[in-house]
Amino acid sequence: MKAILLVTGGGPLVVLTSYDEPTSPDFLDKLKSKGIEKFLAWEIPYDLARARYGARFQSVAHDVKQSDDLRILDYNGSRAFGLFRFSELGPLSFYDGGESENGQNGHGNGERAAAPETGAPSAHLPWPRPAPATEPGIKFKAMVADFAGDDPGQEQSKHVAAVLGGVSGLAVERRSAVLLDADGDQELEALAGALRTGRAWLRGANAHVLIWGRVIDEGRTLRLRFLSAAVTPFGDVRTYRPVGDTLELPTNFPKELAAVIYAAALAWIDPVTEEQAHDLVSLLVPAMTSATDVADGLTTLGASALARIRAALATASLNIGRAGHDVDWMERGVDQFKALLASLDRGADPEVWAVGHTTLGNALRRLGDMRQRAADLEEALAAYDATRDIYTREALPLHWAIIENNRGAALWALGQRRDDVATLEAAVSSYRAALQVITRARLPVSWAVTQNNLGIALRTLGEREQGVAHLNEAVAVHQAALQSLTRERLPLHWARTQQNLGLALQALGERSGALERLDEAVAALQAAIEVYSPTELPLERALAASSLGNVMLTLGRRVGNESHLDDAIAAFRSSLTSLGRDRLPLEWARIQVSLGDALRMQAERKEGTAQLEGAVSAYRAALEVFSRGRRPLDWARTQSSLGAALSALGEREEGTGHLDHAIAAHRAALEVYTREDLPFRWAKTQQNLGLAQWALARREEGTARLLQAAAALRSALQVFTRDRLPLEWATTQHGLGNTLRTLGEREEGVQRLRQAVDAYRAALDVRTRDRQPLAWAITQNQLAGALQILGERDPGSRHLEAAIAAYRASLEVRARERTPTEMALTRVNLATTLWTLGESEKDPTRLEEALSTFRTALAGFQRAGADFHAGMTRRRIQNLEMVIAGMKT
Repeated sequence: MKAILLVTGGGPLVVLTSYDEPTSPDFLDKLKSKGIEKFLAWEIPYDLARARYGARFQSVAHDVKQSDDLRILDYNGSRAFGLFRFSELGPLSFYDGGESENGQNGHGNGERAAAPETGAPSAHLPWPRPAPATEPGIKFKAMVADFAGDDPGQEQSKHVAAVLGGVSGLAVERRSAVLLDADGDQELEALAGALRTGRAWLRGANAHVLIWGRVIDEGRTLRLRFLSAAVTPFGDVRTYRPVGDTLELPTNFPKELAAVIYAAALAWIDPVTEEQAHDLVSLLVPAMTSATDVADGLTTLGASALARIRAALATASLNIGRAGHDVDWMERGVDQFKALLASLDRGADPEVWAVGHTTLGNALRRLGDMRQRAADLEEALAAYDATRDIYTREALPLHWAIIENNRGAALWALGQRRDDVATLEAAVSSYRAALQVITRARLPVSWAVTQNNLGIALRTLGEREQGVAHLNEAVAVHQAALQSLTRERLPLHWARTQQNLGLALQALGERSGALERLDEAVAALQAAIEVYSPTELPLERALAASSLGNVMLTLGRRVGNESHLDDAIAAFRSSLTSLGRDRLPLEWARIQVSLGDALRMQAERKEGTAQLEGAVSAYRAALEVFSRGRRPLDWARTQSSLGAALSALGEREEGTGHLDHAIAAHRAALEVYTREDLPFRWAKTQQNLGLAQWALARREEGTARLLQAAAALRSALQVFTRDRLPLEWATTQHGLGNTLRTLGEREEGVQRLRQAVDAYRAALDVRTRDRQPLAWAITQNQLAGALQILGERDPGSRHLEAAIAAYRASLEVRARERTPTEMALTRVNLATTLWTLGESEKDPTRLEEALSTFRTALAGFQRAGADFHAGMTRRRIQNLEMVIAGMKT
């Protein structure tokens, strides 16, 4: 067994392994599977590592012996680097992906996999970069291929390249080769081959967009197509653009039509960085103005040619909106497409009709994501469905598969929006259908992208169901995608897939409780971060670091390790500094919400109000960006989280102001979260509202607020059933028990108290000591309190005996989340119950036990510095001592 300190691009980490050397071939393969392909390494003396890490070391070492040959012991870089001095470590080894410490090729690097969908030489840049400084003002590069059907001199290809030669910001390069997209009975294979080859040309030439096509009508008409280099995934799931003809122009067209070709070419560029996105928008906006002026003056072109020009300009509007994160431009493009499609005769030009509806569907899906509106997503599905009798699997299988993938993306977004399992299952089915045509052999990169889409849908589905089957499949699907995406050739696709894999592993680790899955999630996300250069891709790096922070947050929740929460908070704050509100406001706001969540969780482990005040500030900062009109789901989610933070803050402070604000925040969230549209979120907010109302009611007189709290909690139980959502059901039952107990204390009789006891016992059917020891102990404590009051009102000792048993059960769990003060208060309640029972039974043994329990509680209060509680307990001890003395005499 070896302990090794590795320094990687993502920072230091410590691993335990059964391999002999850090440069052994199997060890290198194992690290590569976790995304680590370059490192410095020092061996840590085994006994030293065991001493420094204690129980953590024993747990991980056991797993290495039993089930794995490499496990991460510590991924907190600053801690790992700080625990050991270099003088304590073994000699330095290194590996840089090709050379090991002795200068020989490392295992697995002697051969490189063929570049999927590229065929480009291995030395090409991994993504298109800005043009060299020798070409001032050039931002992007277009390639013009030879056109099928052109004359031997390729005059039309030269003509297109020439008219684009002087446009702003665009370099132009000719490619003396023709892309053929039809080959007799092998049209599918020919089109797939053309797409593979075209993207290979682009990546090999460091270009952004390819212009290709054919000359028809005996040399009179030029049909142009455009192809993006597509080196970066755009959005969580990717939709595909139509692969049909874009423009139809007369050969030797007048030079003014260059404005239309220029705008169309820019509209097909996928920017890699936010800087490129800004450059693209700065070029596209004036290009659109010029092209629109030209198009408005065209009178001699036929209807089909004019329709294609209008579609190209609408696509340009959409790309301005997408690259600029601008809803107004997206809406403008959607309106342009709707107007165009309303004027078309479907029978006269079915290809334009189908291309237009495909692009409209993509735009509406994107708009639905930006506006968080289900209606946009439903329209997107209708647009895709409009192409189904044109793009059939028999006649145009690749077009059909593109629509199936795109439908899957819209269904996934709609299923997320509505928390609807059936819609998410339909999304999974659509992606599986697309993968019947988009195969790894035919289009390996597109296959991997579609696999990623499928994996995301499976993860989303798995998060809404019990069990781990869909989550396990999501992990497997992303791992399969990595087989076609290499870090060397497609680093951004590879990094995004690593992020998706990390998210799936995180969800699986949360559901299964397997900490090794969370370790693997950390490794996957660290691998992605290594790709995102802090100078070239700072925003992407910040977003990936935020995802890593969320895994740390999960680890902190699962294992109660304060350092994980510290790591998560540091990651979120670092990401916020890198992003800035003005650069990517929506992402900045989402990270503010994550920061608030981490601070709120940290507050559960600490006394005082600093963390909760920080959480409230983070949520309110996010609400400055999230508006109900434009981002209703984000707004409601943040309102709900703000309500929870305010409620917790209100419980730690005097007065009712924060609790009043908490209730207002939850009610605001319910304006968006309706039972019909979002039942789970509606029920969760009802649960939180009820808990906040109960907290406020304890500071008020009367029962009106308590009745409102009980009604809200019972509403939540209409959705949170024991069979479907047992944990939420138990949490709600516990809250209902608290509310009914408080009601019972303020009312005469025992009915409410008996209902409270029933609610607590129902919660304990799910909150077992083995599965949820802390929650079990808390519910046992509350059950004991209700039984104690019930025993004081209802003659007989059975309720008091049950209360004593419940208090003792609660004290058996000494979780770090329970403060010394909380433990001492439970002992005071136990002692009080023993006292009551002892006096009623005239049993001195009970009274002596009560006295001993009070004294233990007093010691706890003194250690915690809880002077008020200590004083109260001293007085109780004095009174009980007098009772015992009187009984003896």
